Amino acid sequence: MKKKVLGTALAFILGMSVLTGCGNSTAEANSKDASSSASTSSEATEKTGELNKTDHLNIALQPIPGYLPVTVLQDKGWLEEALAEAGYDNVEVTYTEFESGPPENEAFASGTQDLGVMGNVPTISGAAAGQSRSIIGVAYNGEKTEAVIVPKDSEIKDVKELKGKNIGLVVGSIAQDYLDRLLEKEGIASADVNLVNLAVSEQLNALATGQVDAIVTWQPTLAKAEAQEIGKVLVDGTGVYKCENLISGNAEYIEENPEIVQIFVQQYARAAAEVSNNIPDYAAQYADKYGLDASIVEATLKDINYQVSILDEDVDDFQATADWLYNAGNVKTSVKIKDIVVDKYANDDSIAEFLSK
Repeated sequence: MKKKVLGTALAFILGMSVLTGCGNSTAEANSKDASSSASTSSEATEKTGELNKTDHLNIALQPIPGYLPVTVLQDKGWLEEALAEAGYDNVEVTYTEFESGPPENEAFASGTQDLGVMGNVPTISGAAAGQSRSIIGVAYNGEKTEAVIVPKDSEIKDVKELKGKNIGLVVGSIAQDYLDRLLEKEGIASADVNLVNLAVSEQLNALATGQVDAIVTWQPTLAKAEAQEIGKVLVDGTGVYKCENLISGNAEYIEENPEIVQIFVQQYARAAAEVSNNIPDYAAQYADKYGLDASIVEATLKDINYQVSILDEDVDDFQATADWLYNAGNVKTSVKIKDIVVDKYANDDSIAEFLSK
C-alpha cells in the first residue's frame, strides 16, 4: 500500500472571499469491526459496483493538542493498516496540517481534502458558502479549551471591561463564535469591541507588544501565553460554550465511500481512546511538537472530551452556531444543520467499542 504523508502546510490563506472559519486493538479485531460496521455498505457495493472506488483519502488537521488522535493515527499507520485489512490497499492516505480553520476550509473548497477535523464555525461557514459538506462526528469538545487571554499585567479583570477594546482572534473561527456568546451573556454587543484578525502564529506577539488588549484563542496558544508569562486567562468557555470541534468532509466523498469513511471514524476513535488512556505518555511524546512542556500538554489533554459520537445536544449547539453566523451577517445563507449531519458513522455501535478499549 502506498503511504504518502505531506509535511506541515501551516497555510496562511486568510482571504475571506467567503467566510471560512474558520488500549490498543489488534489489526485482526479492527478488521472485523470495520467489516461488520460497514456490512450494509458492502451489500450496496455488490449491487451497484460504484461505492468505495476511491484511490485516495486526503485528511486535513491542525497542530493543536485536541487533534492529537489524528497525529497518532498518522504516526502509527493504523488507518492504512485497517484499510488494507478491509481490502482497500490501493487507497493512498495523505495528511496535511493547516494553522487554523480558515485556510483548512479553503483547501476543502478547492477540493484537495476529503475528510478533516476543524472547529464548528469554519465547518458550518463552508456549508453556508455552498461547499458540499457533511458533519460526521465530534472530534472533541471541552469548555476550557477556548479562552480570553489578557496581558499578564492587564488591568482588565472582568468581561464587561472588554467593551471598546481591541481583541485579536482568527476571524471566522470557533474563537469568534465563543466570544460573541460570551459578550451576549454579559450584555455586550459584538459591535462594542474591535476585532483584529490575527493568525494563530501572530497572536502572542500582538498581545505582548500591545497591539491588542486581549486575544481569544485555543490550545496550545492558551498554555503558551501562560508558560511564557505573556498573558493570563481572563475567562474560559465554562458554562458558556461547548467548544465543539468536528469531523467533517466532502459530502460526495462520504456518500460514495461509506466503508472507507467508517474505517476512518473507527480508527479515529481508536486513537482517541489510546490518547485518553495514556495522557502522560502522549503528552511527553508530543510536547516538542507543540512547543510546550509535557506538563502543559498533559493538563490540556485532561480538559478535552473525545466524544466522537453526535448527540442531540450537539446538533442543537451546531444549529446555534449556524444561527449566529447568519444573524450576524457573517454568512449569506442560513444552514439547517440536520441537513448536513450524517451521524451513522460516529453513532455506529463499533465506535463505542473502540472508545471503551
